[in-house]
Amino acid sequence: MKKYSDNYSNYDYENTFDLNLEKLNDVEIENYIKKGFIKSAYVTKTIKSGSQFEIEIYPMFSKKQKEKYKIKKSDRKKTKCLNDKNAKKRLRRLINTNFNDGDLWVTLTYDADHNPKSMDEAQRNIRNFMKRINYKRKKLGLKNAKYIYITEKRKRYHHHLILEQGLTMDEVEKTWKCGRRNNTRKIHKDEDGLTGLANYLAKDSSSREEYQKMWVSSKNLKKPTERKTYSVFQTRHVKKMVDDPSLSQIYAEKRYKNMKFQNVQIRYNNINHRFYIYIEMTKKNERSNK
Repeated sequence: MKKYSDNYSNYDYENTFDLNLEKLNDVEIENYIKKGFIKSAYVTKTIKSGSQFEIEIYPMFSKKQKEKYKIKKSDRKKTKCLNDKNAKKRLRRLINTNFNDGDLWVTLTYDADHNPKSMDEAQRNIRNFMKRINYKRKKLGLKNAKYIYITEKRKRYHHHLILEQGLTMDEVEKTWKCGRRNNTRKIHKDEDGLTGLANYLAKDSSSREEYQKMWVSSKNLKKPTERKTYSVFQTRHVKKMVDDPSLSQIYAEKRYKNMKFQNVQIRYNNINHRFYIYIEMTKKNERSNK
């Protein structure tokens, strides 16, 4: 493993694999396999976020190979899109790692008398709200709450908040002093964990200001568990999965026995003639605990 980690450098692998395999016919796939695979190191990266499990299989290139295949930094527009995509991915993983059934999804709104004049003022309001929440929790002998919130503006500012359970829904709503048309409900996982909720919260980047962070979170959140290895899926496995995508389920479930396959995405890069494989799984019979 050391010889790869010493000689191979990281690169923006997702952004280079932009041709969906489903759009290729069998002859094209066969030709790509014949001419595209030369000696290289395939990396398997796994990310565990609560009950959700992701596998990323991608090639690594040395500096000389990066020059040969013209792998370079994206332009500003592509970089912004990639940053937004990665931010949504991190948000989804954080939510699945830290929140569970019974935690709260809260939407906080403003009435006409309290509508903020700026994003800074809106952010200050939600920060003060969280201070009051933690003060009430402390009086109950509870630690500071885990939370993630997103502030948006359409006609008026509003906040979407995922909040650790501890206070009642009524107590949470009464702590907000800037408007009464709020909505608080308990969250419930489905077979995709809380991915659907995370995707909903991150859906509209146009409602955020240009340099605004997508979300704000408490400092006590756990990070997803990430591991990277060069020995799980090798070139021969990649070739077989590209030729027959159904093998991705067989390989993945054989390797990660307590996980259940959900779906696979396979992409091809026209410049360096390599494939990128992304597999989503979920823990079998999972009722995740924090």
